[in-house]
Amino acid sequence: MLHNDDLVLNIIKNNTKPLTAYEILSKLQKLKKIQPMSVYRSLKNLQTQGKIHKSNQNKSFLLCKDGDHKHNHNHNPVLVICNDCGKTEELEVNTFGKLLSSIKTKANFQFQNFQMEVSSTCKSCN
Repeated sequence: MLHNDDLVLNIIKNNTKPLTAYEILSKLQKLKKIQPMSVYRSLKNLQTQGKIHKSNQNKSFLLCKDGDHKHNHNHNPVLVICNDCGKTEELEVNTFGKLLSSIKTKANFQFQNFQMEVSSTCKSCN
């Protein structure tokens, strides 16, 4: 039997759009009896392992595009989210990392570790 983390990861992998925790819970409950806290724990584990990202804007989870290649990797996700349909995509981050590292702030923020979310409109909704 698969571990909860593996089941949650498979659900996220097999969906074309990001899912909320409750959408994941609903799909998982079709496979086994599970409590919401178990799903949240698995989502936290998968985020810590760098396999998924959470969009704070629409409270959904999506597969990290590097998650299958690097175990416990650390990178700075840049997510772009459609204002209309909620479609979410992870962008390449090299450009944003270089840009942010050159910015000086009054509080001397360090931009080695960051997550950025950009609101826009996808081509389908435009």
